[in-house]
Amino acid sequence: MSSFLLQVHLHQYSRKERQVQFYADKLCVTPDYLTKILKEASRMTTKEIIEEAVIMEARKLLMDNSLTIAQIADMLHFSDQSFFGKFFKKKMKISPNFFRNQYKK
Repeated sequence: MSSFLLQVHLHQYSRKERQVQFYADKLCVTPDYLTKILKEASRMTTKEIIEEAVIMEARKLLMDNSLTIAQIADMLHFSDQSFFGKFFKKKMKISPNFFRNQYKK
């Protein structure tokens, strides 16, 4: 099992899939095995790696000022803008709006 394959799947699906089971199924392994292997290789759990991919995608989308934060939340398949904002702030320690204003192109 290659972490490269996981990265390929994350690149393809991270906008809509955040479940460990989904990626384990794609790699034909159990979720526990996937997490064990990734933890040994990266010291991060599968969930943490998935969330990092989502944050990277969110940051990229936030740089596009033509998209509203609500549109970004929808594109990333969050239930609503508020949930996206809480997720982003938990991971980045700043709100999506603050990030956008601070890191404008």
